[in-house]
Amino acid sequence: MNNIKFNQKLKDNGFVIFKNFFSKKLCKEIKDYSKKLKPKVNMPFSNVPWGYGNLLNKGPFDLVTKNKFILDFCKNVFDDEYVFNHLMVNNKASWIGSSVEFHQEIFNVDSYAPGYSKDDWKHLMQIYIAIDEHTVENGCLVIIPESHKLGILPHEDIVGENLGHKRRVPHDDMCELYERYGKMNVLMKPGDVLLFSHRTVHGSGTNVSENDRKSIVLQSRCDVKDRDEKIFRKE
Repeated sequence: MNNIKFNQKLKDNGFVIFKNFFSKKLCKEIKDYSKKLKPKVNMPFSNVPWGYGNLLNKGPFDLVTKNKFILDFCKNVFDDEYVFNHLMVNNKASWIGSSVEFHQEIFNVDSYAPGYSKDDWKHLMQIYIAIDEHTVENGCLVIIPESHKLGILPHEDIVGENLGHKRRVPHDDMCELYERYGKMNVLMKPGDVLLFSHRTVHGSGTNVSENDRKSIVLQSRCDVKDRDEKIFRKE
């Protein structure tokens, strides 16, 4: 793989997809390992696991963060030294998995990288890995291609479907984005990888199927600023 070529695709489109990147064997190992974990949070009003906290360098996830191509790709994207900030497993559960509002990841920089600002978007990158098959029916990721080119968009504060504070792109702005760029359903098989900019607008639908839709969310960032606890507590 030529990571310089893929890095250019990331710059041009705001995302790049790698098919059949991780083996189905590793995906199964991750799913089996996750079943043994105590969830940090369940879906509201249920005992169905939603997330397990930061799993960076734990169990089989070590094979993800030590993958040579991912390491080389991050090195190519970032001029400075970089670190993996967190690795989360999200479970969009069958029948009750909620939708996710359309947003830019950089909206929430004070949560995951307090001390960094919205101007630091180039120092951050999202690595999204399918553990299950992702379909329209089970709420696959939906992205607005090239939306990163418009800079940091306005946002509005809402209470999300899982009852937490969320930030979304306003309705009128979404209409303009769709008219200009359209949208793309990111259909993925287990082991497929999506890398995208923190300015790329994305969201996902509700899982109305009988199949869970698990994914890994891995974030990398330049290791150039110290964590600011005051900003984090305020957030």
